[in-house]
Amino acid sequence: MRRIPTARKEKLPEGFSYPLGSEAVSGILGDVPQLSNARIWFVWRDEYWASNWRQKLKARGEVKLLEVTHSPLSGERELRVYSVPSDYSVAAREHLLAELPGVRLKLLTTGRSSVTRRILVCLDLADAEEAANQSRQPTPGERLARSQTPLARRGCANH
Repeated sequence: MRRIPTARKEKLPEGFSYPLGSEAVSGILGDVPQLSNARIWFVWRDEYWASNWRQKLKARGEVKLLEVTHSPLSGERELRVYSVPSDYSVAAREHLLAELPGVRLKLLTTGRSSVTRRILVCLDLADAEEAANQSRQPTPGERLARSQTPLARRGCANH
């Protein structure tokens, strides 16, 4: 297994964590030829504007976990792993581990010629919270509310 080198790992504020480390990502994607010169960037938030990002978290919206793109300077592939609030780290880790084989397949089928193709793996925080709540024993009132409210599934924006 080739370990994809880390370009940068931003220090996180208290209460945030990265869902996976470079070893886990490299274990699944390390042998993909399109990533032979890639680097992993660990980035604190998935939005440049902190206020937009905080609003997304407050609304329990959709956050990026992983982005595979090209560097605007070198043209080489880059992997960006984004942090999540620590309360969602287990759900984010499980979701990312489940999605990485699909990312691998997309990379292998697109070939080296696809310069603009971007691959995203996102997590809807509201869905993750709902799944976590379903894993504990619900009260009778919660069971009734769940049976009347379908769980919404949304795809990654810009996917």
